Amino acid sequence: MYADLKGYEPKDMEFIIDDHIKEIFPAQLDFASLKDAKIKTANDAIKFIGKEFVATFPSGEIAMRKLDDFEIRNIREEYCVMQENEVPKRKLNLEETLEEIKLMKKRAEEAYNSILAEVAKYAAEVKEGTKEVLLSSKDTFCIALAGYYAIYTYDKTKKVFVLAKAFEVRDHQELWANEEKNRKSMHDLFGLDFPETPKPEEKENKEQEAADGDLPFAGENEVETKEQQEEE
Repeated sequence: MYADLKGYEPKDMEFIIDDHIKEIFPAQLDFASLKDAKIKTANDAIKFIGKEFVATFPSGEIAMRKLDDFEIRNIREEYCVMQENEVPKRKLNLEETLEEIKLMKKRAEEAYNSILAEVAKYAAEVKEGTKEVLLSSKDTFCIALAGYYAIYTYDKTKKVFVLAKAFEVRDHQELWANEEKNRKSMHDLFGLDFPETPKPEEKENKEQEAADGDLPFAGENEVETKEQQEEE
């Protein structure tokens, strides 16, 4: 039943990550395997990350993970019992109430609709096969890399930090300075290379040059200007 899932956490947690994101970032980071780091716990790793990376440690971050078989079985059992037992009872109560007064009819309809909505919610949750996860702020860090913010959280079973989510950064003004150190740390610690995000001013200059090149009749205006100078 659904009550059995209170506080439940799968041993092997699998986060929902887009395929193109998986191609950019490593699925897990094993800080405990680093030589001379002396990292044994997630707390040790978080302290190490604070020194080696320009990282934030988000609180209340939500990620999506897959439901395991135990969760699917319990949720399905919950809404099946509701469908078989509670829905018919409330429907009968609705029919009896309709014969009494209109006010009671309204209240009974709300109760009936609420149980149907709850059943539909559980059924949809099982069909979707995903669940939002509140990431632990103590075991989660976020770093800027390759134009993205990548969020890693500690997997207690694997004893490594796994990629939970990543999202593209629109404003690169602050991103560029942060990710420069992160790229170096990824290379030095894990031997991983990431593309460098252009400096904001370089990007603006390139965009301006491209815009200037697209101006209509640019070449003709230059010729006319030279001819006017020669005539003078």
